[in-house]
Amino acid sequence: MRVPIEWLKDFVQFELSPAELAERLTMAGLEVEELDSTPQGEVLVLYITPNRGDCLSILGVAREVYALLGNACQPTPLFERLNTLILNPPDPDPGEATHYARVEILDPDLCPRYAARVIREVRVAPSPARVQNRLLAAGMRPISNIVDATNYVLLELGQPLHAFDLDTLQEHRIVVRQARAGERIRTLDGREHAVAPPMLMICDAARPVAVAGIMGGAETEVTPHTRNILMESAHFNPLSIRRTARALDIRTESSYRFERFVDPTLVLVAQYRVCELIEEWTGVAAVPGVLDVYPKPYPPRELTLRLARAEQLLGFPLGDAEAQAVLQRLNMRPEPSGKRTLRVQIPMYRYEDLKREVDLVEELGRVLGYERIPESPPAGVSTQGKDSPEGAFVERVRTILLSAGLQEIVSHTLEPKNPLQGSYPVELRNPMSDELRYLRSSILSGLVSVADYNRRRGIVDMHLFEIGRVFRMGDEPGSYQERLALGILMTGALHPPHWTGKPREADFYALKGVIEHLLAMLGIEAEFTDALPHGKEEQFPDPRFHPGRVADVIANGKWLGRLGELHPTLQRQYELRRRAYLAEFDMEPLHALALHEVRYHPLPTQPPVLRDIAVIVAQEVPVARVFTTIWQAGGEWLESVRLFDRYTGAPVPEGCHSLAFSLVFRHPERTLTDEEVNARIEAIFDALQREYHAQPRR
Repeated sequence: MRVPIEWLKDFVQFELSPAELAERLTMAGLEVEELDSTPQGEVLVLYITPNRGDCLSILGVAREVYALLGNACQPTPLFERLNTLILNPPDPDPGEATHYARVEILDPDLCPRYAARVIREVRVAPSPARVQNRLLAAGMRPISNIVDATNYVLLELGQPLHAFDLDTLQEHRIVVRQARAGERIRTLDGREHAVAPPMLMICDAARPVAVAGIMGGAETEVTPHTRNILMESAHFNPLSIRRTARALDIRTESSYRFERFVDPTLVLVAQYRVCELIEEWTGVAAVPGVLDVYPKPYPPRELTLRLARAEQLLGFPLGDAEAQAVLQRLNMRPEPSGKRTLRVQIPMYRYEDLKREVDLVEELGRVLGYERIPESPPAGVSTQGKDSPEGAFVERVRTILLSAGLQEIVSHTLEPKNPLQGSYPVELRNPMSDELRYLRSSILSGLVSVADYNRRRGIVDMHLFEIGRVFRMGDEPGSYQERLALGILMTGALHPPHWTGKPREADFYALKGVIEHLLAMLGIEAEFTDALPHGKEEQFPDPRFHPGRVADVIANGKWLGRLGELHPTLQRQYELRRRAYLAEFDMEPLHALALHEVRYHPLPTQPPVLRDIAVIVAQEVPVARVFTTIWQAGGEWLESVRLFDRYTGAPVPEGCHSLAFSLVFRHPERTLTDEEVNARIEAIFDALQREYHAQPRR
């Protein structure tokens, strides 16, 4: 916001130098980024925070100067007159304006107020030189007396205005409604836009003639041939303006202000002021009356301020008269309401900013000066800091996976629509862009995106993991669930090339081995099963995984996660040159089932007994179930089971395979005999034959 000091002094007279004024404003929270010297004089370049849209005007800054300087400045008659109109707006009178135009609001939620005035038989010409110089100093280009008047009032009061050529409006009507599918509009910048609901449009009887609160249409603009004007002044929903401006990629002085909330009482004040200036510059008065449609007025807001509480928060004593004087200069009209208690009326231009008692305390602090807060060292008892149990577990999992040779990544929790999302992703109400529209519902989407990013730069061997938050819609409408998830991606060679031979490629079993290592280090005994549906919202079969190369991990009846090969369709879509293998785990059940203490066992004192067995079993029987049966039948002396060979072909029957296992038996207190071990081997063969019709190979 550029504020020419010469223009500012139309509202408040003061003796401070520009540098001193800049220092006072900055210390009060209205940061002056630069003092710019122009042919029109010194200009304050202000950074306005989003909550202070009322300061996007000369009058708004003048109010701040008056509040800060108090008796050291003098408000001008113009300041007093406009300030009184804003605090006590007059009742509108339609007068003769109804003979020349009509206004209708079809969507009062997006446009709570719209006012129009008519100016007839006016001559479009250049504006006065003084006005042009002020506009140039404020960063605006002079165009004509009518357009310059709207821009002048926008800068002066902070209320955007727009002038239509009344004769180009069909039926001389204004209809404020949402855009309809298929409608288009060419704006003043010459660009043509396709508009659609819920974008708010200013229309005549047949078509959109302006994008509400953002930019007017080229077909109804004021030209040198214009004679009759319809002047628009309105109040729009900030969120609607922000969404439409972003969707159409249009940023204007008007949209910048409407996005930050504009005082709805300014609608009429700006109308009176702009018509006053046009009459002063052209000698043509507006048609008596104003068409003011205000279907949804804002209710007034009053807050209670306890001065004792203000002293407690600010840390310095506060006089009752002093506090009332500050609030009075801020147009809050304080009234006593009990012992050291004030009832404060919030002016409409601070409606979105001052909502709680603590906001009023902040106003007192910044106007009186934070330098009044006494300097004292912090005092109190500090607690010993440590990580949360969840954070400590995350670090434990991270350490295990790093030791397994994986590399950690951190991806964004916001993402575009993608095929790796779940069924019901959480969509943001006001996304910054389409690329950041959804909260991720799966940790896998970030991993695959990183793999795609690196693949485009020639890196094809990647073994990655990420631990992060994922989000899904909740059971209640409008609610969502947030949980911590672990994702793993492996693709390409498992180690760099070596002269001893070609490196092994990552496959399903390499990923399974990493997961088995993780579970073993966490002390979790789990089994790998066929993928089954879990959660009421999940698609099944899971479209992210190859349908024949996917498994679930189950422990104590709880679903821990899923692993498998990336679906070939998605592999082609992301143009990954090699097969990619993914795993996703819910950290909550992992944390619940993990052992949180280290358990040590003494070294064995007795010798082991080794046995190798081989069985022929149908290929449709999961090997994991064979392992389970061997462990159960082997008894308490069975120490380890390892699959060391798999064979198909003659003489093994078709549809079967031969599985060879290495078994280790050990008794903790004595040496086992051959007879004892052989009895256990026979029990294992019997169990496998009984459950799977397996045939031993002796």
